[in-house]
Amino acid sequence: MKYTKTASIVLLCALSSSALVGCTSVDKVKRTLSLNDLHIQAAVAEEEGNDARAYALWSEYIDIRPQSALAEYRLGMVETRLGKYDQAAGHLRIAHDLKPGNVEYLEGLADALVQGNRTDALMKLLRETMREGKDGTGYLRFARYAQQVGQMDEAREALLLAISQGQGRDAAPYIAMADFAGTLEDQQLEIEYLRYALWFDRSDVVILDRLGSFGMITGPSLAVQP
Repeated sequence: MKYTKTASIVLLCALSSSALVGCTSVDKVKRTLSLNDLHIQAAVAEEEGNDARAYALWSEYIDIRPQSALAEYRLGMVETRLGKYDQAAGHLRIAHDLKPGNVEYLEGLADALVQGNRTDALMKLLRETMREGKDGTGYLRFARYAQQVGQMDEAREALLLAISQGQGRDAAPYIAMADFAGTLEDQQLEIEYLRYALWFDRSDVVILDRLGSFGMITGPSLAVQP
């Protein structure tokens, strides 16, 4: 069979194109396998407590595939444990920006900011993310972190907002306020909010034990409707 010059060129191009596609597919598979391998090795290093190795592996992973929310988060958590707080905050912020509403990523970032003594950045973050998570939990989160950095007035205000928003549907904000009162050694306030919390479950052993520690005779009658 004879081929014209034009036919030969078309055939050559087709073969070249097929080879290129084949090579591209192989390269893609290799990269995927490499990423999977890095992921597994990094996870194992973390599990073994080898944060130095996990740091190197997750860093390599992100070099190959930047903007992976999970990898950014895992690297940020490793960096926090290694005391690299500024780097950690950067990666954890990327993770949170990629997956807004993921409370685990948000709290990882908040923890890094606390550890890095970046109080202004922390408080700004907490205000901006007040609505993330279940209803009312943003205020409780704000109060918890505010206490950690000594912002007690802001913590109290957030707890009052959590209680107001909850409208007596949940014991959590009342327990949180009782815990807050305990840190201030305000016994009267702690007892008041423990009795409110008891309203939701009059047989709650933990709350009854706490009330008993103040010398009170415990029982369902201590419950007070919020």
